[in-house]
Amino acid sequence: MTTIGQRIKKRRLELGLSQEELAKRMGNKSRASVCTVEKDKEDLTTDRIRKYAEALETTPTYLMGWEDENGELTLLGRVGTSYIKGDFLSTVTENEIEILTRLRSIPEKDKARVLDLLDSYYQEYKDEKKESSLA
Repeated sequence: MTTIGQRIKKRRLELGLSQEELAKRMGNKSRASVCTVEKDKEDLTTDRIRKYAEALETTPTYLMGWEDENGELTLLGRVGTSYIKGDFLSTVTENEIEILTRLRSIPEKDKARVLDLLDSYYQEYKDEKKESSLA
């Protein structure tokens, strides 16, 4: 998963901007502030995230990692928007908490295998649901 600083840098480079050019777009006098943000050495307020999004011709949700380059919500975005709506935490089941608890104890390198397995089950579920709606 990328950080907000990494996404800012990626977008800046996609636009062909230097740190200095982005700083000017942001109304800053030096590139040092952009460098600090890109290295994730500074927490950004929502207002600053909004300003970076405008300067980089993107959305705050992309910079925060809530949506991908195609505008689709990421997992973080789906969780975040549900949380903002107030329904995420109230709908988490004991089984889901147990899954997350166990997942956290697995080494990072093995978590990808778990996610692959979960994706496989999820795809089967979606396919079955689609077939049953067509019948």
